[in-house]
Amino acid sequence: MWQRSLQSGRVVRDALVIMEDDSKRTLAVTNILHLTDFSNCSETALRWAAAIARANQAELSVLHVLVPDMLARLTPDSFSAALELQEKRAQWEMRRIGTQVEDSPHQTIIARGEDVWSVVEAKQKELGSDLIVLGTHGRTGLNKLFLGSVAERVLRRSTVPVMTVGPEVAPALECDGKFHRVLLATNLAPGAAAAADYATAVAQRDQAELVLLHACKAAKKAKSEKFSELSVAEVFHRLDELVGPADKLRRPPETLVEFGDAGTQILEVARRKKADLIVMGVRKAGSLLAATHLEMGTTHNVVAHAPCPVVTVRPSLRDAA
Repeated sequence: MWQRSLQSGRVVRDALVIMEDDSKRTLAVTNILHLTDFSNCSETALRWAAAIARANQAELSVLHVLVPDMLARLTPDSFSAALELQEKRAQWEMRRIGTQVEDSPHQTIIARGEDVWSVVEAKQKELGSDLIVLGTHGRTGLNKLFLGSVAERVLRRSTVPVMTVGPEVAPALECDGKFHRVLLATNLAPGAAAAADYATAVAQRDQAELVLLHACKAAKKAKSEKFSELSVAEVFHRLDELVGPADKLRRPPETLVEFGDAGTQILEVARRKKADLIVMGVRKAGSLLAATHLEMGTTHNVVAHAPCPVVTVRPSLRDAA
């Protein structure tokens, strides 16, 4: 493991992600869209969504999508009755949720659709939501292959950041809507700048500590010690360019370079550093099918096993420059 602190750096910030003023960069959060299926994971995610909304004086929109289940489709005679039962249950659950968030501006929305993502996409644009928050069961293996993952579809298709609260996040974990230690996990691939911008802006807004992590695959024996040192030095240099000036942060970012499986290293560092937020870049999948079934690697493993919420950020205009 290699480690150091960064003192400075200069980058151009994406105006779609943050706003600038004379004192500091601030993250614009005006409307948070929480997607719920009324499960325990969704309940935990709701606590985070509501706390962040209160802390940022943002409106909270809670969305449940009614998708006809397979049993109803196979029994057309009772199709209408099944849909009615679905809607009644959803209305009851939404009234219960309303009482939980009545101390802050909010709205509850029940919408019908053939699939969840198309409804989420339309509502996000309609509401102008800056952040989508949802819980996930973190399914893996055959269970995930057959059932799919709504969370993974959303995080790979959304043009705004998505906060996913996985099953390893303790329901009783205290959350006041502010973050205290933010872990930016980056592979330095094209698209990394958007996640770096977001993590830096969150750290500045909440005066949180910022930890930068790049995980390298275990390399074969280097030709020389000098070659190995130069490789690590290049990583530090690129991380230095990726993040912005540290003068508005609580302290200069801590930078780590770990060797081994990326997902394993991200989770280990998150626990060791007691991170309360992980920020990662994510690429768009080529299709909804690919978004559901293709990703069995780093992003899914981190989301499924992280001890804290994970925000995934799609590439921005600065990444394309």
